[in-house]
Amino acid sequence: MADNNKIIAEKVLAAVGNKENVISAAHCMTRLRLNLKDSSIPKKEELTRIPGVLAVVESGGQYQIVIGQNVAKVYLEFANLTGLTIEKGLDELLDKPKKKLTLKKIGSHILNYLSGSLTPLIPIMLTASLFKTIVAILGPSLLNVLSEKSDLYTLFTFVGDAGFYFFPVFIGYTAAQKINTSVPLALFLGATLLHPTFVQMATDRAAFSVYGIPTLAQNYSSTVLPMVLVVWLLKYVHDFFKKHVPEILSVFVVPFATILVMLPLTLSVLAPLGGYLGIYIGQGIITLNQLAGPLAIALIGGIFTLLVLTGMHPVLFAYLFVTFPTLGYDNFLLPGILCASWSGAGVALACIVKIKDRKERSLALGYLTTWLLGGVGEPMLYGLFIPYKTPLLAGIMSGTLTGLIAGFMSLTAYVLNTSNGIYGLAAFLGGPTFNYVALGITVTVSLVSGFLIMMFMRMGERA
Repeated sequence: MADNNKIIAEKVLAAVGNKENVISAAHCMTRLRLNLKDSSIPKKEELTRIPGVLAVVESGGQYQIVIGQNVAKVYLEFANLTGLTIEKGLDELLDKPKKKLTLKKIGSHILNYLSGSLTPLIPIMLTASLFKTIVAILGPSLLNVLSEKSDLYTLFTFVGDAGFYFFPVFIGYTAAQKINTSVPLALFLGATLLHPTFVQMATDRAAFSVYGIPTLAQNYSSTVLPMVLVVWLLKYVHDFFKKHVPEILSVFVVPFATILVMLPLTLSVLAPLGGYLGIYIGQGIITLNQLAGPLAIALIGGIFTLLVLTGMHPVLFAYLFVTFPTLGYDNFLLPGILCASWSGAGVALACIVKIKDRKERSLALGYLTTWLLGGVGEPMLYGLFIPYKTPLLAGIMSGTLTGLIAGFMSLTAYVLNTSNGIYGLAAFLGGPTFNYVALGITVTVSLVSGFLIMMFMRMGERA
């Protein structure tokens, strides 16, 4: 298998123009994400013919090669072949002749930065969610196996909370890697925002200033946008001192001067700005949900598959991390995602019934199993939905219909759980008894409607 991973990496590298055309490389749970000097060199047809490559997506300024659960091993081989590490080499991109900026390019860069900062954190989110899920299942609110005073309940609770509480520190690490700036200083600034003294000042609404600049202390735990803005400016400040401080003094002057300058910019300007932006974005999403109600959830149920196909779904999670800490629950995004996912499973079941070729049917069953037990849906999307085309339409129709029903029932997630497949159900544990009824109805309608819609549609020939 190791040799196969290397073969895939070698063929991908050759197809994208060899290492001379690769600026940076990273990976998420299923995709090898490349920043290329010239994105016109790769040929999608050539790449998709490589055994082990499911699809190719150009999105957010990245060239994304969908490989599946084996992507981490392929990435290691790719990194060895190119000599790059995650996001290393971005300076070369910055040194390229500047092209005229357009709104589309600016938006693409922003989404690329957000996605690249959030995607590496998915393992932390999933693991923290599972710890919180175990507590929700075994705790007093459901099975009552663990009491709130037991050590195991306490342990799993604070471990689950830690995965989200320290988000500014985690974002500091991934964002700094994304734009190739100082990771230690980004971590330092993230930890500064979470220092108990600063958090207590926010709780007490105490007056505070930085170098005489009035500063509104806020609790930045579980936030995303403040550190996204802070690390972006850190790049320029740190690069300035690296360039102008004599090398003999750089070891201590560069980091100290950088933090000295970044403190007022962080505590008095960027972090509060990011905090307020997060609040307004969160309130905007909440208002949209309140105004549109079931229609808003139906929209997410219908388009989420398309967002996954374009690689933009991590940005949707960014909004979720803004709204969930504010409300303590989510009755918008996670219900919509659930509808889209389980509708896709119903469609896949119908495809298994309709496909005549034994080998293709076996592959389809494997895709569905990978989604259900592995929590990864891309193989099903790229191996089944895209080649046959009509399953994608059936999934969109079923997800929209089920989202409408889930919205009318006010299905609500009480655990911040971004898992997929059977593990995604754990997000909806807690709340009133009717929430479990709504969950059961939603999953059933998703599966049945997806199955029936696809059964009435023509399967077509595999593309």
